[in-house]
Amino acid sequence: MRIPIHPKDDTFVKLMRIAADGIRKDNKVIINKAKSEFKKDSIDLFYNSEEDTIRVLRKDCPPIDFPVSHYSNLPKKK
Repeated sequence: MRIPIHPKDDTFVKLMRIAADGIRKDNKVIINKAKSEFKKDSIDLFYNSEEDTIRVLRKDCPPIDFPVSHYSNLPKKK
């Protein structure tokens, strides 16, 4: 299954919501669940805490950064 890296794709949005909620809850199990699903399509996720973004990186493609707040309604921990 090819996951389009696009904020309007249902599969992408679902997995990004899982990852973002995992980041907000500081729950590595939840984060790893999303990462493992993305990994099936050679996509890696990286969290930048300074900018509060998730970097999505597919092999041989430029990285794309998405704000965590776009995918989670949970507040950022201080």
